Amino acid sequence: MGEMDIRVIKTIESIQESFLYCLKEIGFLNMTVKNVTEKARINRSTFYKYYADKYDLRDRYVDDVIADFVEHLDVAFLHMKEITMESYYQDLRACLEAFLGKRREYLILWNSNLQERNAFEEMIDAGVQKLVGEFEKNPKISKAKRPYFSLYARLFLGNMMVSVRWWFTEGQQVEPEEFTRLMILHMGKGIYPTLKD
Repeated sequence: MGEMDIRVIKTIESIQESFLYCLKEIGFLNMTVKNVTEKARINRSTFYKYYADKYDLRDRYVDDVIADFVEHLDVAFLHMKEITMESYYQDLRACLEAFLGKRREYLILWNSNLQERNAFEEMIDAGVQKLVGEFEKNPKISKAKRPYFSLYARLFLGNMMVSVRWWFTEGQQVEPEEFTRLMILHMGKGIYPTLKD
């Protein structure tokens, strides 16, 4: 049974990798199940054991990427008195390195027309939901701010996601250590004061 599970996992991984390859090379609109199966070196019946069509593959793959993103999105800073390099470095670094490990996938999804899906925006939306949930559970955050919870969450997630996207495209020479430090400085002091220092 365990050997069978490994074969199933490898088949699904092969299909997903082929999906990413086709997405990058020919785009979702032009992609066919045949393109994916040829790249994965499987027959169509194997594909249809796991997915109804290319839309089902897209939806399940994007949903999995978003779920993984939310799982690794760190919210420890919400429970700190003060965000400092010493108090937050390890947690944020682990979060950012998890994202860095998915760089290729993220960039392909973010730069592709997925027809009715926008992975970048959906990642922000899912992160906002996680943050709002944390705001609601945090006794240190005034309930009077409840009408603004989604605004604060969007400001944080929007800033973070745009920064990560920059890091993955224009800032590739910036090491994870330096990027983590920059993010902590921005969170603790604000963008303008950090720029002037």
